[in-house]
Amino acid sequence: MSLERMDSGRYLLKGAVNFENAAQVEVEGKQLMASDLKQEETIRIDLSDLHKGDSATLSLCLSWIREAHQHNTSLCFSSVPDELASLAKVCGLESVLQDSSCPV
Repeated sequence: MSLERMDSGRYLLKGAVNFENAAQVEVEGKQLMASDLKQEETIRIDLSDLHKGDSATLSLCLSWIREAHQHNTSLCFSSVPDELASLAKVCGLESVLQDSSCPV
């Protein structure tokens, strides 16, 4: 599981986020995005290589959204897996994830 910086303001989340690694991924992601949060208007995270999306993944996404907002930066997700979108809907967070979807 890793978050990779592809370009300025663009990231790729790879692997599986779960309860064992979510806290570590959250911290590492914030550290990796720190400079872009100060320089970019929008951070884009591609979830196309995410192998599993559960409540730990949803929590991670929400944490990164909060972090971006604290820096007056937008954060959006592309290629959100159906499993994660469904979980957000069940939790009443569908609009948060949709509002954070990257424009096509």
